[in-house]
Amino acid sequence: GIDNGGQYVASDPKGRAILIAAVEKRKLVYVLNRDASGKPTIASPLEANRGRAITLGTVGIDNGFDNPIFASLEMQYDADQQDSMQPEDTNGGAKGTQLPETQLAYYELDLGLNHVSRRWATTTLQGACCLAAVPGAADGGPGGVLVGSEDWLEYLHDTMEDQTSAGDSNHNKNAILSKRICCALPRRRLHPKEKTTLVTHITVHRQKKSKFFALAQTELGDLFKITIQLDTSVEPPKVVGLEAALLDTLPAATSINVSKMGYLFAAVETGDHYLYQFQRFDLPDAPKCGSKDCQDALSKVEESLSYWSKFRSVATKLAPTFDPTDLNNLRKVHMLENSAPTTGVMIGELAGDEVSPQIYLMAGRGPTSAMKVIRHGVSITELAVSDLPGVPGGIFTVSDNSGSEGSDSK
Repeated sequence: GIDNGGQYVASDPKGRAILIAAVEKRKLVYVLNRDASGKPTIASPLEANRGRAITLGTVGIDNGFDNPIFASLEMQYDADQQDSMQPEDTNGGAKGTQLPETQLAYYELDLGLNHVSRRWATTTLQGACCLAAVPGAADGGPGGVLVGSEDWLEYLHDTMEDQTSAGDSNHNKNAILSKRICCALPRRRLHPKEKTTLVTHITVHRQKKSKFFALAQTELGDLFKITIQLDTSVEPPKVVGLEAALLDTLPAATSINVSKMGYLFAAVETGDHYLYQFQRFDLPDAPKCGSKDCQDALSKVEESLSYWSKFRSVATKLAPTFDPTDLNNLRKVHMLENSAPTTGVMIGELAGDEVSPQIYLMAGRGPTSAMKVIRHGVSITELAVSDLPGVPGGIFTVSDNSGSEGSDSK
């Protein structure tokens, strides 16, 4: 069921513990160690369950050698909301019971007490669905996480002051909004203004000399380079801003990984997977949007709008627009064939001159749609060709192991 652990797995960057979470309620933390012989051991699980909480993602926080911390993106709902959750309309009014708020929560494993506690939680932007850990102080980073939501990317950490008092009438709501470190993503020019664009995946890549960057992809496939602006005069460095710049448009992926050799692998949701090589990474002319401009716009937005409608309004008006193009900064170098999702299958000998029947598949979706033909047999690769001086009478293999008996007959 949805309360059985295994849907989400997160590990401590130092390899001391792992968190295994279910879609709903259940979270289990396992402490990892080694016995006297050096073999790895797994301790009994420690529970960090939370009732009526839907988990959207988990990640291990880079906390150095302090107690391991895991970040969890959660949606907490009440019992009376279980069967009556409806989305909020674009004007901030509700069409029924509003969707519960999404929260980012930190779970700390106390290695001394062997206990897990929920040490911190804060409300995220509406529609938050993915997160990625930022390198910690040991790697020259601030720690914390990047959270992707509808049209926005936000940085959050437990060292930040409370910036989410959406329902407190005693605060200047616009002033609170302007303190959030978040930036709107550039939008497609022809994308309807009333529709949002969901960030579906974030990955953080560490470079040499304590440098790092992040990549964020939307549901439409647009890939953005995320620059985290730091104040290095304090220790650890403090995040002062974010900037999102369009990198390229790829097929929507479930996972994106960047290698140290300058390659990017995209595990595509539908259709073939691709390996790309970076052609350039400095993007001076790319459409980009920074958190400073967003903070200024949020501080001046209309007070009459609801809390989350202000973010939608600013994203629509402030974010630069672009038209999708062919690859400009990445080069496709390899393709890994994939038949998912298969929407239709037919088996038959339709080629006319083959003994075995073929399997015809309809696979992919949208621009990645294709018809694929699968034949019986294993394909071979020709590695070398050597011309013989005469007509051979037979072919024999000879051992290539110089230490074995009979190797002198080569």
